[in-house]
Amino acid sequence: MANTYTENDLLLYLYNEMSPEEAKSLELELTSNTNLQASLKNLKAGMAVMDKLEAEPSPTSIELILEYSQKSAEKLEEA
Repeated sequence: MANTYTENDLLLYLYNEMSPEEAKSLELELTSNTNLQASLKNLKAGMAVMDKLEAEPSPTSIELILEYSQKSAEKLEEA
C-alpha cells in the first residue's frame, strides 16, 4: 500500500523529526512523485524566507508586558 504524504510529513522531514525509516520511505517517494517534490520545494522556499525575517515585538507590546509584570510584582508584595 502506497503512503500518502502531507505537508506535515514534509515539515517533519525538513526539521529532521522523522524516524530514519520514515525519512527513507519519503525520500523514495520523492524520487518519482513530482507533486511531492514541488510541495517540498515550496516549503523549503518558505522556510528560507522566514529565516531571513527579523521579528521584534512592538514597543506597545513591551510596555504592556512590563506593566503587567509590575502589577503582578506589587500583588505578590501585598500578599
